[in-house]
Amino acid sequence: MSGLDPASQLAALIRVQVASLRRRHAVKAPAGQQQPVVSGVAGTPDLASLVAQRIRSIATDDPTREKKAARVFLETVLLSELGPELLSDPAFSTMVDHVQAQMESDPDLAKASIDAARLLLESAVGGSA
Repeated sequence: MSGLDPASQLAALIRVQVASLRRRHAVKAPAGQQQPVVSGVAGTPDLASLVAQRIRSIATDDPTREKKAARVFLETVLLSELGPELLSDPAFSTMVDHVQAQMESDPDLAKASIDAARLLLESAVGGSA
């Protein structure tokens, strides 16, 4: 396979969007206060295991299986970039809904999202990437 796989392409695009949000948020932050940045590097193995477990738990006969896998991926990228404390924020789910709806409304992003979901589903079932 040449180039980046769909999941990597989608993750890169999401990271660009998150960086843009961070820049806008940094402008609004009070002077002298810096937002904590949580690196996904230290927690990557645990996060990867959690993602694989969540994807494996999606029923194989679920007609929305790909959409659910894409959502797990999207949530993971957002949490990795913005910090795990968002899980306790009631608005996080709404934000993910909004981002996913925007992605699905763009034909290129929708295709990349489905391709990434299929890749994740195959990897989770196969046990390796």
